[in-house]
Amino acid sequence: MAAEQARKELVGTLKSLLESGDYSDFVITCGTDTYNVHKNVVCTRAGFFKGAERFTAGQEGATAKADLSEDEPEIVKLLVQYLYEGEYDIKLTDVKLADVADSARPVCCPDWVPPTTGTEATQLLVSAKMYEIGDKYDVLGLKQLALAKFSLACEKYWESQEFAPAAHYAFSTTPESDKGLRDIVTKTIADHMKTLNSPAVEALLNEFNGLAMGVLKMRAKDLGRI
Repeated sequence: MAAEQARKELVGTLKSLLESGDYSDFVITCGTDTYNVHKNVVCTRAGFFKGAERFTAGQEGATAKADLSEDEPEIVKLLVQYLYEGEYDIKLTDVKLADVADSARPVCCPDWVPPTTGTEATQLLVSAKMYEIGDKYDVLGLKQLALAKFSLACEKYWESQEFAPAAHYAFSTTPESDKGLRDIVTKTIADHMKTLNSPAVEALLNEFNGLAMGVLKMRAKDLGRI
């Protein structure tokens, strides 16, 4: 109990530092968003920021900074939250949810429309994006956390309309050698063959041959055929 309380107090202190910007010595920008962060936090938790800090080290008057404007503001916001709290909360407004969904609208289901209100199923796509950004910026532990959240979301929301777009995003943004998200998508479809009734999932199998073969092998193994 005492250890948990101490952890909460530490996280609370870090959150306060982020919110106030006190003692900030590093700046992260993304579009119109600016985060006054701290090298001791971001540079020790993400290899990318450590490299950015080294670039300005020794330059008199230079402020260490990193511009992430090529990334989605909402995903960057969750990234910064993770750096300070070791967690990210998916709490998107309807407008922000639509922005995140539109950016990942896959060719497999161009007519897909995001839900009018935020649901927990939205964590499918968001966690796939957090996995991607964790890999991109070499963030300690973020890929593992996003993977765990994505897995739990797939178990619970495999019947939702959000599953296919998230699965497509997972396969289109990771190399074949990165099996993390891919294996979870494959297992989800293999465990719930009912998903094959979905035109969007059928399109996924047609687009990604590796996914179709993976589902086939997994089903055959479950049936004791291989």
